[in-house]
Amino acid sequence: MPDGSIQTTQGMNGRTRIRQRAVQNRTVVTRTKIAEGATEVLAREGVEGLTHRAVARAAGVSLAATTYHFDAKADIIEAASRTLLEGYLTAFRRMAGRIAAGEERRFTSLDDLVRQIVLNAIGRERTRSLAWTELILHGGRSPDGRALAQSWYEQLDAIWYEIARLIEPEASKREASSAIDLTVGLTFFLHPLGLDQPTVKALLGGKRDVGPLLEKIVRSRNQSRTATDESRLAKRYAENRQKIVQAAIDIIVREGAAGISYGRVAEAAGMVRSGPGYYFATIQELLETAQMALFERAKARYRVGLASIHPAEIDEGRLLDLTTAIFYREALEFGRQNIAHYSVWMRAAQDPCLRPAVASSLLDQHRAWSRRLSALGGKRPVHALAMRMQALFIGKLIRVIAAAADVAGLARTRADFAAIIGTDQTTS
Repeated sequence: MPDGSIQTTQGMNGRTRIRQRAVQNRTVVTRTKIAEGATEVLAREGVEGLTHRAVARAAGVSLAATTYHFDAKADIIEAASRTLLEGYLTAFRRMAGRIAAGEERRFTSLDDLVRQIVLNAIGRERTRSLAWTELILHGGRSPDGRALAQSWYEQLDAIWYEIARLIEPEASKREASSAIDLTVGLTFFLHPLGLDQPTVKALLGGKRDVGPLLEKIVRSRNQSRTATDESRLAKRYAENRQKIVQAAIDIIVREGAAGISYGRVAEAAGMVRSGPGYYFATIQELLETAQMALFERAKARYRVGLASIHPAEIDEGRLLDLTTAIFYREALEFGRQNIAHYSVWMRAAQDPCLRPAVASSLLDQHRAWSRRLSALGGKRPVHALAMRMQALFIGKLIRVIAAAADVAGLARTRADFAAIIGTDQTTS
């Protein structure tokens, strides 16, 4: 009897452990499916569009499963962020292993790595990349979001530095960090434009000028729609439009572009629910108007800074000083407005109706950079240099407004801009 009892107990314990492992495996599988479903929702609809129901639909699980595994929306966001980060780090560790073993020979410089990661982000990893941009922008809106963004950047800096040293043994941590910012900036620059892979590759290689492409997108705006001239509108009508646009901007600052609806805007503007629809026929039109308002404000700020130096007096040192000063102001004084700006900006990746507005913003900035860089002379293609400077500015700004970069990070800003200007852009 004792032996039999012992055997029975052992058998029961064994079956219990098997059942526990089965339950644990199912839990892991379900939670992973939910995180992946959340990634799809984030890419398509943004943080504001992420609900338990939407995630359950995208993940192919029951609504009860999402609420059982994740109590709150913030928990789903954290799980999606962690899943994305783990996948990214795993892929980079494998890449590092291949490079160290001599099996990966595509990369002879950090620029090669930047180009490949951007091509992947715009191409095969588009959904994950868009979800990441949404999560990073979300980071600037709350302490929890900033903590997630800081975790991302800390681990990105570490793995990129490891790979940078394999590609360029003398590479510094600053150079690896700057390469990340350039990659992020190029990703934000290119995603909304809806370009194909060959075109993106030519742009990244400096073989095409992005200016004509931006001009073409701007011209694609429906010619039957003309921009509203506020000065020609009745005063009350114009005031109401401006009130609606400001209400939309306030919502975008707090929550993102996906949070815009007629009802939400009407409430924020102190109007009846049907009010915004009278002034803006579609949500896309309202978003486009808000985007242009945000850009015009930023452009006015840039003009004030650049107007202090006559174009004929610009040299490399003064251009770097001005660029760095403008960057600090945008990051430290207008961070939340820039979160709103780039939130609408990235919606254009999913909504082609917004692309002309974003392209117009990019084109104006690109022309300004090209003019000032042309004044410096040199043999490098100005269009390629301008796009890189513009992208680095965007990428560094995203890091600061999302993850609250430390003083040491801010102190590297001028050196990073200087490295771009001093780089030969004739490589393919």
